[in-house]
Amino acid sequence: MDKHKVIEAYRRGLITLQECGQILGADKKQLDDLVSVESLRRSVKGKSYMVADHL
Repeated sequence: MDKHKVIEAYRRGLITLQECGQILGADKKQLDDLVSVESLRRSVKGKSYMVADHL
């Protein structure tokens, strides 16, 4: 199963953190890291930005 879908199911309250870990085969520290990385991806993904370079 796709890890992103498992984490999304956890965020929606469909499964517990322990169940999430069992599905992914990860311990609590790894889960904390995955969940925080996913939240960063979600916050950046929805925002557009522009980079300007002045020469």
